[in-house]
Amino acid sequence: MVSYERFKYALSNLDGRQWRLFEILANTFLSEEFPNLRPLAAAAGDDGMDASLFQATDDPDTVLQYSVRKDWSNKVIETCDRLQITQPDTNVLIYVTNQEIGAAGNTLKKSIRSKYGVFLDMRDREWFLTQRNASAKVTAEAEEFCEKVADPQLFGNSSIDRQAKALSDLEAKAAFVYLGLQWADDMREKGLTKLCFEALVRSVLRDTTSESRLSRQQVREQIAKLLPAHHRATLDTQVDGALKRLSKVYIRHWQKVDEYCLTWQERLRLAERLAEVSLLDDALTAELRRTIQVTAQEMGIDPSTLPAQTLDFTRRVVEKVLLDRGEFFASAVTSDNAGSFVSFEDVEAVVHKEIAQNRAIRGLEPRLLVASVQSIFLNSTEEVRKCLRSLADTYTLFAFMRETPDVQSAVVKIFSDGDIWLDTSVVLPLLAETLIDEPARSHTHLISAAKECGLRLYITEGVLEEVATHINRCRTYMRSLNQEGAKGGPPFLLNAYSLSGRDITSFLHWLETFAGMRRLEDDVADYLLDDHRIDVKDLTTESDRADQELRAAVSEIWHEVREARDKKNEKLGYPPMDPITRSKLVTHDVVNYVGVVVRRQDRNERRGAFGYRSWWLTFDRTALRLHEDLKNRLRERPPASPAISPDFMLHYLAVGPVRSRISRRTEETLPLMMNMSVLDAVPRDLLDLADALRVELTGVPANVVSRKIRDTLDEARLILGPNALGGDAKLTDEVKARLIAQAKAR
Repeated sequence: MVSYERFKYALSNLDGRQWRLFEILANTFLSEEFPNLRPLAAAAGDDGMDASLFQATDDPDTVLQYSVRKDWSNKVIETCDRLQITQPDTNVLIYVTNQEIGAAGNTLKKSIRSKYGVFLDMRDREWFLTQRNASAKVTAEAEEFCEKVADPQLFGNSSIDRQAKALSDLEAKAAFVYLGLQWADDMREKGLTKLCFEALVRSVLRDTTSESRLSRQQVREQIAKLLPAHHRATLDTQVDGALKRLSKVYIRHWQKVDEYCLTWQERLRLAERLAEVSLLDDALTAELRRTIQVTAQEMGIDPSTLPAQTLDFTRRVVEKVLLDRGEFFASAVTSDNAGSFVSFEDVEAVVHKEIAQNRAIRGLEPRLLVASVQSIFLNSTEEVRKCLRSLADTYTLFAFMRETPDVQSAVVKIFSDGDIWLDTSVVLPLLAETLIDEPARSHTHLISAAKECGLRLYITEGVLEEVATHINRCRTYMRSLNQEGAKGGPPFLLNAYSLSGRDITSFLHWLETFAGMRRLEDDVADYLLDDHRIDVKDLTTESDRADQELRAAVSEIWHEVREARDKKNEKLGYPPMDPITRSKLVTHDVVNYVGVVVRRQDRNERRGAFGYRSWWLTFDRTALRLHEDLKNRLRERPPASPAISPDFMLHYLAVGPVRSRISRRTEETLPLMMNMSVLDAVPRDLLDLADALRVELTGVPANVVSRKIRDTLDEARLILGPNALGGDAKLTDEVKARLIAQAKAR
């Protein structure tokens, strides 16, 4: 049986100079339907023929054209013009091509019928794919076609070189590609060290056959070049173990000369898998191209003026972001330094860094690149998300292999069972995500995966109070809008509701989803438990028993941070927070941080940066960096940080000890990155634009208004760019007017 992906790759990547192979393939596929075909004519093409014309001797009014030309529409018209002269009795033209036509050919069929009186029957790429295993003869021809067209490309250097854009060395790219294949194919229970070295051995043996083998020493040396920082004897031991395991099924071993090659079955399997990877890669490239064009248009940039290398550079930035995060995660785990993971660069920093290092692309607009990369991470199709998820996991594994040859030992240092307390900054987005479609609910997917792998999720009484207070503040803010006017910026949930495109008059009704008017905290607790299995478990008792010097230092740091935030808000015109509220919020943060620390001590949890079972999941950068700040304030070394970020949790779920408990489907839904500024202020101009659109769209059905507002605000976010995170970015009146006009015209 010939696989769909491998045959599709062969048809899609057929070179025009390989026209004869396609002619033989087409004749075989059509031989049962037209057993007697005679050559009628041939037209010259680039470096040879690009098409062949046949006539069915038993059906002389039917003509068959085989063509590999990409401009199939023009070729059909040229053929019909020629047939009017050479074969005027033709009633049926069967156009056979390796190109993808589908529904795009319907208009041409009508035109050909009207102008030439000829019925056009188009057999395109999908027709071949459907018929590929119709008979033994067809299957054999399709297999031979794949061996001659697909396999040399799939196993060749050119195919490998197109992959792993964040890497430069060809052998490193090959190792990356085969590591990704191994990660996708192997059982979840297999140790990561075994998985990684088996992938490396396969990558080194990728070009081998029974006539072209590699010795054990050659395999060892090539893998040693890939991992030069590691002890050679250790590497050789791991390579020998992988060769022994793979020799049972996947590779052949000539024991007398101690040489190896891939088995024919393994080469065939790898070819099929490489074809699948290539198709996913094509989908990612196509989505990136579309995203860049749409983003450029929304920013008022003519896509035709963009430099030729824009697409390739954007793809490199996408993969560089994934590599950077994988490297920071691997470095943090292998060095037992939980705080080091916080320092990875965001998308904007990577873009500027790459532009600075590459003079050839300095003419690119950074704002366009940042918006395009962020869009591909957050708003991709399911197929593209699957591709990106695979890239992210593979870059993480690749980073681990560079750090240590024993990946499994490094990873098992991370907790495999845990109690996780969630910060308010993690809980509020769960509520907001009920406003968006399920595939885009990144925080919800993260929490669902954590529950699936057996982690227990909690919030403290203080976080519960903060969430309930936030809901109450939203209601108060709405009432003040209808009366004397609101003071300060709108709360996060109100922002989220407004920016979702919904009618703001229904906001209070939506809040009823989470809590009523009388028992807010009880209602919120019930909602979190019922919908997310997040229970309330306070840490005040533990916090009260903490070392007083530690508790005082943690409290002092948070008071300083809160005061700095107040000063920033005052500059924006917002009233300062009252001292009582500020003190209460600081207490809540202290209870979370110090309470988890004491709980670890009470339970004698395992030492090591990531071996503890009790953790605090938070977006708060102060919490994530507090351990480093404490070093300068305490006489003794501070206890290990209890705080981990959602981005760390993503990597932990994907490649950590709990990965075997997560289904493939759940893993594919994991987001690529989390929004570290999810609770930042929303630019006032976006809220004003949403209000203006509602007025302009009066009388339009509510669901249409919601969609138009949502789509228009997405465009406005791109125009404002990443610098809008501070909440003070501006849209000109001209841009606002254009956006409103576009929304009305849709």
